[in-house]
Amino acid sequence: MHWKLTSAILATASLYVSVCTAPGKTYSLTIRMKEAIPTRPDDLQCTSIKLDPEESYIIKVDPHASKQTAHHMMVFGCEEIDNNNPIWDCHAGESSGSNNSVCRGGERQILFAWAMDATSKSLPEGVGIRVSGETKINYIVVQLHYANVFPDGVTDNSGVTLTMTHHRPPMQAGYLVLYDVGPIPPHKKAVEVDSYCKYTRKYPIYPIGFRTHSHELGYVTSGYRIRDGKWTEIGRMSPQLPQTFYEVSNPGMEIKEGDELASRCTMNSVARDEVTVMGAGHHDEMCNFYIMYATYNQDPLKTELCTQVSQMFHLTDKFPAEDIPKDISSLKGIKGFEKVLVHFHMSKPL
Repeated sequence: MHWKLTSAILATASLYVSVCTAPGKTYSLTIRMKEAIPTRPDDLQCTSIKLDPEESYIIKVDPHASKQTAHHMMVFGCEEIDNNNPIWDCHAGESSGSNNSVCRGGERQILFAWAMDATSKSLPEGVGIRVSGETKINYIVVQLHYANVFPDGVTDNSGVTLTMTHHRPPMQAGYLVLYDVGPIPPHKKAVEVDSYCKYTRKYPIYPIGFRTHSHELGYVTSGYRIRDGKWTEIGRMSPQLPQTFYEVSNPGMEIKEGDELASRCTMNSVARDEVTVMGAGHHDEMCNFYIMYATYNQDPLKTELCTQVSQMFHLTDKFPAEDIPKDISSLKGIKGFEKVLVHFHMSKPL
């Protein structure tokens, strides 16, 4: 691999939707909610912008949001949305075909995810997230999850600024997400929620970032590549810390056809008196391990999802217990882990 990390030049913008361009260089696009008002707890609202039809690449994302206002924010790509409203209710799942979904009934692609006051993300030099052109990503949709209703007179203008270019880089970026569904029992100090799949694509990918996402019960989440019985860490982080895309543990790692991928979310449900379900509500839970990767493959990419049912699958179903890394649920080496202990009222790590 021959990349190096760079910070793209950002032309700042503060309007609801704005574009700054310079011939042959990068340009910026800012999209924000326009005085959004959540109507209920765990409200999901969306806004969108239609893209220039010329093929473009996102090379940096700057979020404009606060955890005091937004539980999380997602940026999606859609082919069509058939929507004339600046903001719409987008609670429904994409498989429902509903107008109350992110892409108004169509397929969506993950472009970025944010939570817990995460910072901006610059892609490595020579890598970009492709949109427009032949990708079927003609619209960018920003989705905000509001955990609570605002006080009277308060509105929200959260959003993102994307730094983009029309120049095709050598590699494009995509996402592979390991996640789980299923209940989490109460009064447990360490509930292990595992996911696993084989990588089956014909072309290799190279992880360039990882992100963990859980809600109140997430203690630490880890992700691995397994090749010839050897486990190599992709990343390990607590979702109680800023949920940005962190640098991978082993830069330059390759994932190729036949490799196995595994993740574990370690949950702490000591404070819960009832079973916690997986869902979008902030009192529900999620177990997501995002892999942002780069590839030389030039075909349009789709977000790949790898899922398991938490009560029906465990990593020990596939691997000997002694092969699973001993620090899979450890906070060792994680900067700021003291905040995690405070969150769970723990005097020392697991």
